[in-house]
Amino acid sequence: MTTAEIDEAPPESAGKRPPRPSWHRFALLSLFVAAVAAFYVTGLKEYFAWDTIRAHVDVWQNQVARNFVATATLFFLAYTLITALSLPAAAAMTLLAGALFGRLWGTAIVSGASTLGATLAFLASRYLFRDWVQSRFRDRLRAINDGIERDGAYYLLMLRLVPAVPFFLINLGMGLTPMRVGTYVGISWLGMLLGTFLYVNAGTAISTIDSPRDVLSPMVLGSLAALGIIPLAIRKLVQWGVRARHLAILAAALLIIAIVGLAWRTHTRYQVAESMSLAVQEYTNADYPEDPADRSIHFGQYNDRRLTLLRKDATHFDFILEPTSPHVAKIAFRHVDVSLMTPGLPEWTRHDEGLRRIALTDRQWNRQQVRFDPGSPHLEVTEGNGFETSNLYSAELAKNCLNAGLWEVLLFTNDGSGKALYYQNWFTFPLGHYQEIFEANTGLPYWKHWYYLEHWFDPVGKIVDLDGLRKVEHENEVTAAFDLAEPVIVAGEQVRKRRTTIAENIVSWGDFYGDKKVRFAAFVPPGRYSVHRPWKNQYWRIDRVEKAILRKIVSPATDKPLDELELIFASSKTSDTCRFIVSGFAIEDLPQLVTREFPKGLYMPMGIGVPPFFQVYDDLERNPPDKSPYFSLMLDQQGRWIDHHSLAVDGPVIHRDEQDPDLLHLYLLSYERHSLVAHFVVSIRHGPAASTNNRDDLTPR
Repeated sequence: MTTAEIDEAPPESAGKRPPRPSWHRFALLSLFVAAVAAFYVTGLKEYFAWDTIRAHVDVWQNQVARNFVATATLFFLAYTLITALSLPAAAAMTLLAGALFGRLWGTAIVSGASTLGATLAFLASRYLFRDWVQSRFRDRLRAINDGIERDGAYYLLMLRLVPAVPFFLINLGMGLTPMRVGTYVGISWLGMLLGTFLYVNAGTAISTIDSPRDVLSPMVLGSLAALGIIPLAIRKLVQWGVRARHLAILAAALLIIAIVGLAWRTHTRYQVAESMSLAVQEYTNADYPEDPADRSIHFGQYNDRRLTLLRKDATHFDFILEPTSPHVAKIAFRHVDVSLMTPGLPEWTRHDEGLRRIALTDRQWNRQQVRFDPGSPHLEVTEGNGFETSNLYSAELAKNCLNAGLWEVLLFTNDGSGKALYYQNWFTFPLGHYQEIFEANTGLPYWKHWYYLEHWFDPVGKIVDLDGLRKVEHENEVTAAFDLAEPVIVAGEQVRKRRTTIAENIVSWGDFYGDKKVRFAAFVPPGRYSVHRPWKNQYWRIDRVEKAILRKIVSPATDKPLDELELIFASSKTSDTCRFIVSGFAIEDLPQLVTREFPKGLYMPMGIGVPPFFQVYDDLERNPPDKSPYFSLMLDQQGRWIDHHSLAVDGPVIHRDEQDPDLLHLYLLSYERHSLVAHFVVSIRHGPAASTNNRDDLTPR
């Protein structure tokens, strides 16, 4: 029977209908039941489980890269079947579409497949059950049928826009009504489009999602519900006799209000002045119990400050902490070149879209904390009760590894046992100033880049042209030993951050790669750690070291010959390899240290043209980040950028051995540097050698 016949044929209770062979319906229903049963009995349900999808996403991404058309077609058919059979896997599959095909293609594929699958479910419900339901309950359904014929499209749009209503119920329920197939298809496609995009977009960062249920917040759900009610409300106003002219005036007024509101928000968001008073956020001990900082006994005694920003020229600003109490000092950061703390581009990355995007992303999404010491011409401490003028150890500005504009002020004293934090605030550096400095630094229009700089979107899958970053003069394979039984080494900031690692009995390196669940406190706006949002890892990508390569390279940043080290990893979960590359350093300049002094080595973030995590302002002026030959990257076997944030690696630490200068110690820092997660001992003596773990099989048991 055609869809037109299904649309036009009245229910049996309403008049004559040609009898349909009952065995057709029975066969179709049996096939449906058998397919659903097979999904559970054969174990296919586990194949579509969230943990399984996340574990295999890298393999599938490689298959998509090798044959986009075939994998997209297969995905489309699988998604259509899942939707048609009302199987509980659509949300996970929609997220997977974002990870595999990106925002635009993922949305297009899922939108088409979900609409087709929903239509098939709708037609099956109509063919199997509508006659019986309408015949059995015709009197009770008369009002519903009349309502669907009159306003069904509006009700359907509202239901499609509210993800809280299970879609399979909509598919099956609407099949029992008189709604026309064409109306159902068009409205379903339109109503599901926004939700589809939201899920696909979230799926581009699939490794950060614990569950598909985490994607839609209550605010988003409420907004979608409100959006769905609007068309129905307009329809009701028409039925109540409100004239079309009045509705048009109301709609135009609402549109104007929305446009004016958006324009005003944009204006105020980017509005700047030569002198600005900035709101600051200060946390007490009770407000922020997860804080891993070494807090001074004086913490909380010098709070309630105001922050004034004075623009001196195109890039230089004064940051002035004004006291509100007489015992608190006035502290001013004078003539600070903010362009050194705003994303810029090494000259050699400007003409390559992949390198440019990676450089800007990691420049924004890595922390940069700059220290000003007493006696610096850029630091003034006056007034107050004398404590700060006499005991200030350092005053520091930090650009957070978060959205553009999120900054901090940190003040330290020496309590006798070392550097201790006695004051901290969070503020937003004005985005209008940020925009102007960004454009001056990069020569790029901010409007083309603002979204990923002000939100969390990493350039996953971007091809990295390594030859654009350096030229290799020669290379040789070296030994990289990784003793998984070695106890985890803790020093520096990892000592105070131990309580932000959410795991039990992490004793040796192997514990990060086995079956123990390791999570880290996430770093969230305005710039604090939260144990309530645990950050996952993908250390299974790097649980087997296959090879190490040492290279002599020439960087466009300098004529000095430099070094590069590459570790090639295999995974116990997939057949893929992962390449970790750290480049642009000189081995002879690395300090010789014992392992417990590793923080004194080369301690750097991932990225291209990035500064150290911590730096004195004078050194920052002498060594601008965009002139640095240093870079560090995670790449897949096709040379595509791997999201090291999701992998949960923040950067490398390197130093030479205290006794043997031909031995390098390379450590990997975890997400937010909460912990070291690996220690490789690399012999740089000439000659090929195998890379080793002390345990061949790291597959979780």
